[in-house]
Amino acid sequence: MKTIKRLLAMLLIISVLLTMASCYIISGQKMSRVKGTYKLTHYSYTPSYERKEGYTPNSKNYVEDEEYLYEDYLIITGTSTGYYVHKAVGEEPYVKEITLSYEYDSDDSSKVEYVIFNDSITVNENSGIHRLGVTRNNLNYTKNALDYTELFTKRPMRSEAISVRWERVDRATDLSYVQEQIGSMKKYDYKSYAYRGIYELVSIAEVETGKVLESQYQYLFYVIDTADGTADAKVVYATKENPTERITKTVSISNDSGDWSRIRLDGAEWIADPIYSTHYYNELDGIKSSLTCVSQSITDDTLDYIIESRLPNE
Repeated sequence: MKTIKRLLAMLLIISVLLTMASCYIISGQKMSRVKGTYKLTHYSYTPSYERKEGYTPNSKNYVEDEEYLYEDYLIITGTSTGYYVHKAVGEEPYVKEITLSYEYDSDDSSKVEYVIFNDSITVNENSGIHRLGVTRNNLNYTKNALDYTELFTKRPMRSEAISVRWERVDRATDLSYVQEQIGSMKKYDYKSYAYRGIYELVSIAEVETGKVLESQYQYLFYVIDTADGTADAKVVYATKENPTERITKTVSISNDSGDWSRIRLDGAEWIADPIYSTHYYNELDGIKSSLTCVSQSITDDTLDYIIESRLPNE
C-alpha cells in the first residue's frame, strides 16, 4: 500500500510539473486591439525522448520546414465564432469555422488575457495550443521541456516542447485580408469539418445474426471531403485476390441531412453514429457495413501511408 501511495504521489508531482511547464507572455489588451487577423509566424514541436549521449530529437518547425511550410491565419472576431485558415505543402488551402472564447484580467475586466479557439473536432479543448496568451498584436503559447526519470524503467527522459506565436497582420475580422494573400479556399462550416476524412471499410455483418462476413477487399477507403459544394468522393481499394493492385474511382456523394450526419455515397445511404461522428454505417439486404475514419487528413501522402500499412507482408 505504501508503495502504491508513493507511486501515485510521484505521478501527481510529474503531472503538476508538466502542467507548470506551460507558460505565456501576457499583457492584457482591450478587445478592440485583440480583434483582427493573425498569421502563424512560429510553430515548433519536439516530442518527448530519452536523454542519451549522441541522440538528437526529431524537432519540427511547421512554418519553416520545407515539408510543411504552414501559412495559417486565425481570425479573431470578438464574438463566439471566428475562422481558421490552413495552407501547407501538398494541401489545398481551406478555411474552417471555429468557436472563440475569452478570458479577462481579474483586476480589469476590460482587458483580454487569453483567447481560446476550437473546431468541431477539438470542441472544448481549453489548454495547450488552443489557449493563447494575449500581448499587443501577438498571441502566444510555450511549453518548455522538463527532464525527469521514468518510474519503472528509470530511463532519463525529456518531455515534449512546443512554441507557438501568432502576429496580428490586419484589423479585418472577416476573410478579406486572407483572401488577398491566398486566393480561393475550400470552405467548411463548423459541423461539416468533423466529418472530413479518410474512411475505411472495417466490417460487414449480417443484421439479424451479427455474424461477421469475410470481406473480398484487402482494403477499401473512401476519401470524403465535406467542403462546401462537394459533389464527389474518391474510393480506393484492392481485392484480396490482387492485394497490390490499387483501384481508384470517383463516386457521387450528397449531404442528405445538411450536416453530414446522413450521406448518400455512390447511391447508397450511410448514417453517422449519433455518438461518434467518425463512424458511418449502411444497411442493405440484411447486411450491415461499417466505415471508420482513420485519418482527418485527406492528402494523397496520408492515403499512401495508410494503404502501405494494409498491404500483406512480403
